[in-house]
Amino acid sequence: MIKKLSSEIISGILVLLIIITSGQSLLAQNLVYEEKRGDDMIYYHYCFEDTPEGHHIKVARVFEGDTTDKHILITGPDHQTLSWRYTRFGEHTDIYARLTPDGVHIKGYLDGDEIDELEELDEDEPWIQLFPMNPGMDKFIFSDEDEIVFWSIGTESPADMEINSFSAEKEDSGYHDEFGCKVIRINFSPTGWKSWFWDGDYFFRLDDARVMGYRGDGAPGKPSSKTSLIKEE
Repeated sequence: MIKKLSSEIISGILVLLIIITSGQSLLAQNLVYEEKRGDDMIYYHYCFEDTPEGHHIKVARVFEGDTTDKHILITGPDHQTLSWRYTRFGEHTDIYARLTPDGVHIKGYLDGDEIDELEELDEDEPWIQLFPMNPGMDKFIFSDEDEIVFWSIGTESPADMEINSFSAEKEDSGYHDEFGCKVIRINFSPTGWKSWFWDGDYFFRLDDARVMGYRGDGAPGKPSSKTSLIKEE
């Protein structure tokens, strides 16, 4: 009787451990960032989820209590973007972009106008949407690489739904009073002549490569931006 009871208890524990272990990859992680852009306060709600199909990132942009934009991003094991769905409410903007053997296929509606484009990529420059929130950024932060170059689709004018080449370059690191931890500063800008018109700095926590904030220019023609992580769970 005791042996049978012990066996049942052990079996129950094993089943529970299996459930917990298998469920870990499906647990969601939530972050909230606050952006001060001129006189405006904007909030970004991020939800990260790992599934057998890949890494999923969901983003909601909230302004004055209303959700204005939503992103749904799926990346592969190498963290290169596989697909991206972007919706801007109230403006008839709904875009779906996916990675194909020939490049990035961008299709949908932008301010009511239909678009259907195929953008070719350089083989050594991946498509990384939602930089720097891509889960694969920790590989770059903890690597010996000083710079990465990649492609990303813009969501604000004058580069709305245009795919452009960007550079992320490591700068200095150390304790940052405002963030209350050690960080590394990554300068982010378009490549080529466009870098003269816009760039900014992202700060990554050195312990785990978590993005702590952004300081720098807003989108071209927009006020400067100050973004900070205000909640993580």
